[in-house]
Amino acid sequence: MNSSKTLISLLAASVLIAGLAACQKKEEVSGGPAETTGQKIDQAAAAAGQKIDEAAAKVSAEAEKAKADISQGAANMTDAAGKKVEEVGVKMQDSAKDSTSK
Repeated sequence: MNSSKTLISLLAASVLIAGLAACQKKEEVSGGPAETTGQKIDQAAAAAGQKIDEAAAKVSAEAEKAKADISQGAANMTDAAGKKVEEVGVKMQDSAKDSTSK
């Protein structure tokens, strides 16, 4: 659960950084070393945001697969338990017939 919160926080932060970087007008950039460094940081933040999005999608897909596997396993266990209960019921009926016929 903590990894989900961390992932969501990182995603939100990267979206915020990318959004702030997109707000800057092109005329404002004079091309100095600080601006160049800022642009590189913005690009790195956007790339990190994309990687986080990809990781979140992968985690979500894996979670859905695990959920489906668990659901199928529970259905299989329920079926097996139902068959055993039926077998016990048949044995009880057979025992009851045997004891009444003696």
